[in-house]
Amino acid sequence: MTKWRNEPMLPNHVQLCQRVFDSARAARNIAPDSDANDPVAALVLTLYRHGVRDEEELLARVLQALDEKS
Repeated sequence: MTKWRNEPMLPNHVQLCQRVFDSARAARNIAPDSDANDPVAALVLTLYRHGVRDEEELLARVLQALDEKS
């Protein structure tokens, strides 16, 4: 992983992160009102800010991290 990037997120970046967040929630059956949403969002944004910009790779890493925390 690369160093943290503190760059503005453009609309297409936000959309990518939203898709990954939604896919991760669906894959792990996390309800929209669950307290588990915050850690998922944090994982998505942290990995994205560290340079994981490919949607499939980002989702795979998020899911892997969620599995490790279980």
